[in-house]
Amino acid sequence: MKPSFEVKMTQEALFEFLMFHTYHGIKGILYLVVGVACWIGAIISFAMGRVSWGLGLVFIFATLLFVVPSILKFSAASQLKKSKIYSTPIRYTLEKDGLRVERAGKNKITPWKDMYRVMMTPNLVAIYQTPYAAFIFPNSDIGPQMDPLKKTLRTLFPEELIEDNSGKILPFLFSRKKKKKK
Repeated sequence: MKPSFEVKMTQEALFEFLMFHTYHGIKGILYLVVGVACWIGAIISFAMGRVSWGLGLVFIFATLLFVVPSILKFSAASQLKKSKIYSTPIRYTLEKDGLRVERAGKNKITPWKDMYRVMMTPNLVAIYQTPYAAFIFPNSDIGPQMDPLKKTLRTLFPEELIEDNSGKILPFLFSRKKKKKK
């Protein structure tokens, strides 16, 4: 059976994807390290009576750790409203030849050889065409097709091209919580 599912993009899923790219890797580590260093520096500056230095460091801290995620959340909402791609649900089917994308009566297959890598987070799966362009599949839309999807991706892509962060929590501090099934 070919894994097939329909995706209706949400702001939360797009936000998580943007957060992953902003806070993953060396850039994300630098944001966090500089932010924490600014916070510690601000405390020391205030203790030494250097209020202007302390306020400047608090501003940098707030920008790196609070303003950037807020901007990404706004960006996700903006992209969702402006993009015609997200206006209707999209059906994805993983086939032998490539990824079939069906939207609004149109049908296109993107060959697997044109895919860059696969990334999995606790709440979504992304198949990249370039380092910054990807097909994004929220886990909630994949549903029961998750196991066949992962199995198929592992047969199509070499292990070094699959980045499985689905069990990691730290990079996804701002991501959606998984809903518990009753």
